[in-house]
Amino acid sequence: MSLDGSTLAAFTAGVIVIVLLPGANSLYVATTALRAGRRAGFRATLGVFLGDAILMVLAVLSAQALSSNPIVFRILTWAGAAYLCWLAIGLVRSAVARIRAKQRRAAEPAPSENPTHPLTAPNPIIAQPRLAPFRTALVTSVLNPKAILFFASFFVQFIDPASPTPLSDLLVLMLILEAASAMYLTGVVLIGARVGRSVQPQGWLAIVATLVAAAAFVALAVRVVLP
Repeated sequence: MSLDGSTLAAFTAGVIVIVLLPGANSLYVATTALRAGRRAGFRATLGVFLGDAILMVLAVLSAQALSSNPIVFRILTWAGAAYLCWLAIGLVRSAVARIRAKQRRAAEPAPSENPTHPLTAPNPIIAQPRLAPFRTALVTSVLNPKAILFFASFFVQFIDPASPTPLSDLLVLMLILEAASAMYLTGVVLIGARVGRSVQPQGWLAIVATLVAAAAFVALAVRVVLP
């Protein structure tokens, strides 16, 4: 299958649909931007880009191996679901820590009487290692069952082994997908960071949003493992 205009149009349409569908990658990027700001959100976005690139290359190298081998695909599906649940547990722990910090803050003297009060001191609860968003997003992307199925069943259909320029074809398709993903995730990061700046890190709205994100991760995990 050569990369003519109609082929590229069909591929681009499919990419836009799959990118816009809510999934683990976009949910994690949005949660990261909401909790830790634009920089952390964009580091998570880079992790998604790299994870998708790895999956695209592996899909081409393995052709239909994943889609034709239900056992391997099922193992990857359960691994991805388990990782989503692990992320949800982390969010629940963060919400619990914020509730406890809120209770401690209510019991302490006012900031003017205590220079180390949480309102004037750095908030360690939402602090994250510099590379944590990138690394977590990378693993989330690589273990994302929706992405694995997409690349194994759809992406490889546009790679023609008989093409005189298979590597160029692969790079063009990768650029189209990464560009669509970049535009979408950039919007997710900017909106998430803007909302995050207007929400107090230890306020009830932030706590509820964290728990909702945790529930969404669990719902995604259940969805991918159910037949």
